[in-house]
Amino acid sequence: MAKRHGLTLLIIFVTVVAVSVYYTADTKRTNSGMATPSVVRVGVLPEMSESDLRQRYEPLLQYLSKQTSFEYTLVVPADYAELLRLFGTGEIDLALFGGATFVQANDLHQAQPLVMRDVDTRFISVFLVRHNDPATEVSDLKDRVLAFGSSLSTSGHLMPRYFLQQNKRIIPENFFGQVVYSGAHDKTAYMVRDGEADIGAVNAEIVNCMLRDGRLKQGDLRVVWQTPPYPNYVWAVPQHLNEDIKTKLRDAYLQLDYNDEHHRQILAGIGATSFLPAGIRQFQPLQQIAADLELLGTE
Repeated sequence: MAKRHGLTLLIIFVTVVAVSVYYTADTKRTNSGMATPSVVRVGVLPEMSESDLRQRYEPLLQYLSKQTSFEYTLVVPADYAELLRLFGTGEIDLALFGGATFVQANDLHQAQPLVMRDVDTRFISVFLVRHNDPATEVSDLKDRVLAFGSSLSTSGHLMPRYFLQQNKRIIPENFFGQVVYSGAHDKTAYMVRDGEADIGAVNAEIVNCMLRDGRLKQGDLRVVWQTPPYPNYVWAVPQHLNEDIKTKLRDAYLQLDYNDEHHRQILAGIGATSFLPAGIRQFQPLQQIAADLELLGTE
């Protein structure tokens, strides 16, 4: 009996030590509970292919590493819901959220907004059709196939749906013959181009990026309608992240200067000309819209 008791204590001790070693190898915590990761894990929305995302964000991460003296690694989740889950479980230290995923992360996990691009204060979505489609407005596409991106996407679902209802008096499921979800903006564009959908709601900035790098050709698609502007993407951090890291990160983003040639290349690669401080108040309208569409409180 004593041997069994001793063996149980040994197993518990080894398990605790192993967990402790694993945890401290990844993140150190101060007495106040603040976390200081040895490598800052950066999660981004999987709205394009992983190779395109790495090409887009690696120059920014290299810049942040130089400015803050921390190492950074890019984490590309399988979908929008996994990004939220990884943030909630502490497996991501810095996240690029869309407006909808941010208000969920704030509601569920107390995510703190850090910065946003200048373009994100007045973002738009576009509704695309094939270049030879006779439709001149959304109302011409009744009973046809509409493609959204991810169901958790701000610019690929939440705001296009909201503005369809508010500005066009269209409830997608009642108006279109079928509503599908591609999971990503580039996939939505390809679905429309290839005839798998008749109309698609897409992030305008990503469409422009796809045209610039040749993934889409001029004449493949055209815009049949664009939404009014709304606030969108935001870089956010967990509440428990070390305050010194938060300050260094915010300062590094805000110091990106479009007049500096190297900085201009980094900014152009992510569709920005500058960064601005971000706050909760900017996302209160989205918070209400997300609540109305029953997106809050779920992952």
